[in-house]
Amino acid sequence: MALEIIRVINEPVSSNCFLLFDREVNNDCLVVDPGCEIPDVLDRKLSELRLCPKFIVLTHEHFDHVWGCNALVQKYHAQIICSTICSEAIQDAKKNHSMFYNQKGFVLPPADICVEDIDWTWEWNGKQITFSLAEGHTNAGIYFRIGKNLFTGDTLLKDLKTVTKLFCGSKDKLVVTIDQIKKLQGEGLRVYPGHGDCFDLDSYDLNKAF
Repeated sequence: MALEIIRVINEPVSSNCFLLFDREVNNDCLVVDPGCEIPDVLDRKLSELRLCPKFIVLTHEHFDHVWGCNALVQKYHAQIICSTICSEAIQDAKKNHSMFYNQKGFVLPPADICVEDIDWTWEWNGKQITFSLAEGHTNAGIYFRIGKNLFTGDTLLKDLKTVTKLFCGSKDKLVVTIDQIKKLQGEGLRVYPGHGDCFDLDSYDLNKAF
Protein backbone atom coordinates (compact mmCIF):
# COMPACT_ATOMS: atom_id res chain seq x y z
CA MET A 1 0.00 0.00 0.00
CA ALA A 2 1.47 3.33 -1.09
CA LEU A 3 0.68 6.36 1.04
CA GLU A 4 0.73 9.64 -0.87
CA ILE A 5 1.16 13.02 0.82
CA ILE A 6 0.33 16.33 -0.87
CA ARG A 7 1.08 19.72 0.68
CA VAL A 8 -1.36 22.62 0.28
CA ILE A 9 -0.32 26.07 1.49
CA ASN A 10 -2.98 27.67 3.68
CA GLU A 11 -3.99 31.32 3.09
CA PRO A 12 -4.03 34.17 4.03
CA VAL A 13 -1.68 33.14 6.86
CA SER A 14 0.87 30.83 5.28
CA SER A 15 0.93 27.42 6.94
CA ASN A 16 0.99 23.81 5.81
CA CYS A 17 -2.01 21.58 5.18
CA PHE A 18 -1.37 17.98 4.16
CA LEU A 19 -3.57 15.51 2.29
CA LEU A 20 -2.91 11.82 2.96
CA PHE A 21 -4.41 9.11 0.77
CA ASP A 22 -3.79 5.66 -0.71
CA ARG A 23 -5.23 5.00 -4.17
CA GLU A 24 -4.72 1.27 -3.73
CA VAL A 25 -7.30 1.29 -0.94
CA ASN A 26 -9.92 3.93 -1.83
CA ASN A 27 -10.41 7.67 -2.43
CA ASP A 28 -10.67 8.54 1.25
CA CYS A 29 -8.44 11.38 2.38
CA LEU A 30 -7.01 12.38 5.74
CA VAL A 31 -6.57 16.16 5.99
CA VAL A 32 -4.01 17.58 8.40
CA ASP A 33 -4.36 21.20 9.62
CA PRO A 34 -6.65 22.81 7.02
CA GLY A 35 -6.00 26.48 7.79
CA CYS A 36 -7.38 28.36 4.77
CA GLU A 37 -9.92 31.08 5.57
CA ILE A 38 -11.62 30.46 2.21
CA PRO A 39 -10.67 26.89 1.30
CA ASP A 40 -11.08 27.26 -2.48
CA VAL A 41 -7.53 26.08 -3.19
CA LEU A 42 -7.98 23.04 -0.95
CA ASP A 43 -11.37 22.28 -2.45
CA ARG A 44 -9.97 22.45 -6.00
CA LYS A 45 -7.11 20.15 -5.04
CA LEU A 46 -9.52 17.63 -3.54
CA SER A 47 -11.65 17.74 -6.70
CA GLU A 48 -8.60 17.48 -8.95
CA LEU A 49 -7.38 14.41 -7.07
CA ARG A 50 -10.92 13.02 -6.70
CA LEU A 51 -10.51 12.71 -2.94
CA CYS A 52 -13.12 12.64 -0.21
CA PRO A 53 -11.89 13.99 3.13
CA LYS A 54 -13.37 11.72 5.77
CA PHE A 55 -11.19 12.86 8.68
CA ILE A 56 -9.34 15.99 9.80
CA VAL A 57 -6.38 15.76 12.19
CA LEU A 58 -5.48 18.95 14.04
CA THR A 59 -1.99 19.18 15.51
CA HIS A 60 -3.11 22.11 17.66
CA GLU A 61 -5.84 24.71 18.00
CA HIS A 62 -4.41 27.88 16.41
CA PHE A 63 -6.61 29.51 13.76
CA ASP A 64 -4.06 29.34 10.95
CA HIS A 65 -4.22 25.54 11.19
CA VAL A 66 -7.97 25.05 11.67
CA TRP A 67 -9.68 27.83 9.66
CA GLY A 68 -10.91 25.49 6.93
CA CYS A 69 -12.47 22.89 9.24
CA ASN A 70 -16.01 24.26 9.21
CA ALA A 71 -16.15 24.17 5.41
CA LEU A 72 -14.90 20.57 5.29
CA VAL A 73 -17.29 19.48 8.02
CA GLN A 74 -20.22 21.16 6.28
CA LYS A 75 -19.48 19.95 2.75
CA TYR A 76 -18.01 16.50 3.36
CA HIS A 77 -19.17 15.69 6.91
CA ALA A 78 -15.52 15.21 7.83
CA GLN A 79 -14.78 14.24 11.43
CA ILE A 80 -12.25 16.13 13.55
CA ILE A 81 -9.52 14.34 15.48
CA CYS A 82 -7.35 16.14 18.05
CA SER A 83 -6.47 16.27 21.74
CA THR A 84 -9.08 16.93 24.40
CA ILE A 85 -7.61 20.34 25.22
CA CYS A 86 -7.50 21.23 21.53
CA SER A 87 -11.16 20.23 21.20
CA GLU A 88 -12.03 22.67 23.97
CA ALA A 89 -9.86 25.45 22.55
CA ILE A 90 -11.23 25.33 18.99
CA GLN A 91 -14.64 26.14 20.44
CA ASP A 92 -13.32 29.44 21.84
CA ALA A 93 -12.37 32.34 19.51
CA LYS A 94 -9.84 33.67 22.00
CA LYS A 95 -8.17 30.36 22.72
CA ASN A 96 -7.84 29.55 19.02
CA HIS A 97 -6.46 33.10 18.54
CA SER A 98 -8.82 33.96 15.68
CA MET A 99 -10.32 36.82 17.68
CA PHE A 100 -6.93 38.47 17.95
CA TYR A 101 -6.26 38.13 14.22
CA ASN A 102 -9.27 39.99 12.80
CA GLN A 103 -11.42 40.94 15.83
CA LYS A 104 -14.18 38.74 14.39
CA GLY A 105 -13.07 35.29 15.33
CA PHE A 106 -14.66 31.94 14.66
CA VAL A 107 -15.29 28.71 16.48
CA LEU A 108 -15.42 25.05 15.51
CA PRO A 109 -17.52 22.18 16.76
CA PRO A 110 -15.93 19.87 19.33
CA ALA A 111 -13.78 17.02 18.08
CA ASP A 112 -15.52 13.84 17.01
CA ILE A 113 -12.54 11.83 18.22
CA CYS A 114 -10.12 12.81 21.00
CA VAL A 115 -6.79 10.98 20.89
CA GLU A 116 -6.93 10.26 24.62
CA ASP A 117 -10.16 8.30 24.11
CA ILE A 118 -8.55 5.97 21.55
CA ASP A 119 -5.40 5.39 23.63
CA TRP A 120 -3.31 7.57 21.29
CA THR A 121 -3.46 5.07 18.43
CA TRP A 122 -5.79 4.78 15.45
CA GLU A 123 -6.02 2.64 12.35
CA TRP A 124 -6.90 4.42 9.12
CA ASN A 125 -7.14 2.62 5.78
CA GLY A 126 -5.12 -0.28 7.16
CA LYS A 127 -2.35 1.99 8.42
CA GLN A 128 -1.44 2.53 12.05
CA ILE A 129 -1.24 6.12 13.31
CA THR A 130 0.46 6.82 16.61
CA PHE A 131 -0.28 10.13 18.32
CA SER A 132 1.93 11.74 20.97
CA LEU A 133 1.53 14.71 23.28
CA ALA A 134 3.46 17.76 22.08
CA GLU A 135 3.39 20.44 24.76
CA GLY A 136 5.51 23.56 24.37
CA HIS A 137 4.06 25.59 21.52
CA THR A 138 0.72 25.07 23.25
CA ASN A 139 -0.49 22.58 25.83
CA ALA A 140 -3.06 21.26 23.32
CA GLY A 141 -0.51 20.09 20.77
CA ILE A 142 0.11 16.64 19.35
CA TYR A 143 2.45 15.14 16.78
CA PHE A 144 1.79 11.87 15.02
CA ARG A 145 3.52 9.17 13.06
CA ILE A 146 2.24 7.12 10.15
CA GLY A 147 4.80 4.80 8.61
CA LYS A 148 8.02 6.74 8.06
CA ASN A 149 6.23 10.10 8.18
CA LEU A 150 6.12 12.41 11.21
CA PHE A 151 3.65 15.31 11.36
CA THR A 152 4.77 17.87 13.94
CA GLY A 153 2.55 20.93 13.53
CA ASP A 154 4.30 23.96 15.01
CA THR A 155 6.23 21.88 17.55
CA LEU A 156 9.12 21.40 15.15
CA LEU A 157 9.86 23.64 12.15
CA LYS A 158 12.88 23.57 9.86
CA ASP A 159 15.63 25.99 10.96
CA LEU A 160 13.24 27.99 13.16
CA LYS A 161 12.82 28.28 16.89
CA THR A 162 9.53 26.95 18.19
CA VAL A 163 7.31 29.75 19.51
CA THR A 164 6.50 29.24 23.20
CA LYS A 165 5.33 32.73 24.18
CA LEU A 166 1.70 32.34 23.12
CA PHE A 167 -1.17 31.36 25.43
CA CYS A 168 -0.42 28.00 27.12
CA GLY A 169 3.08 27.84 25.63
CA SER A 170 6.04 26.68 27.71
CA LYS A 171 9.73 26.39 26.88
CA ASP A 172 10.23 23.88 29.70
CA LYS A 173 7.51 21.63 28.28
CA LEU A 174 8.95 22.04 24.79
CA VAL A 175 12.26 20.64 26.07
CA VAL A 176 10.42 17.51 27.21
CA THR A 177 8.67 17.17 23.84
CA ILE A 178 11.85 17.62 21.80
CA ASP A 179 13.61 15.05 23.98
CA GLN A 180 10.85 12.60 23.03
CA ILE A 181 11.31 13.37 19.33
CA LYS A 182 15.09 12.91 19.66
CA LYS A 183 14.41 9.24 20.47
CA LEU A 184 12.95 8.86 16.97
CA GLN A 185 16.16 9.90 15.24
CA GLY A 186 17.81 7.05 13.40
CA GLU A 187 14.52 5.61 12.14
CA GLY A 188 14.54 7.32 8.76
CA LEU A 189 11.55 9.57 9.39
CA ARG A 190 10.47 12.44 7.14
CA VAL A 191 9.12 15.48 9.03
CA TYR A 192 6.04 17.34 7.80
CA PRO A 193 5.89 20.58 9.82
CA GLY A 194 3.19 23.19 10.33
CA HIS A 195 5.13 25.83 8.39
CA GLY A 196 7.95 25.73 5.86
CA ASP A 197 9.71 22.89 4.12
CA CYS A 198 9.71 19.22 5.02
CA PHE A 199 12.98 17.62 6.12
CA ASP A 200 14.65 14.41 7.28
CA LEU A 201 14.67 13.95 11.04
CA ASP A 202 17.85 11.87 11.20
CA SER A 203 20.13 14.64 9.91
CA TYR A 204 18.41 17.51 11.71
CA ASP A 205 19.79 19.34 14.76
CA LEU A 206 16.82 19.39 17.13
CA ASN A 207 18.49 22.00 19.31
CA LYS A 208 17.45 24.54 16.67
CA ALA A 209 13.97 24.39 18.23
CA PHE A 210 15.21 26.44 21.21
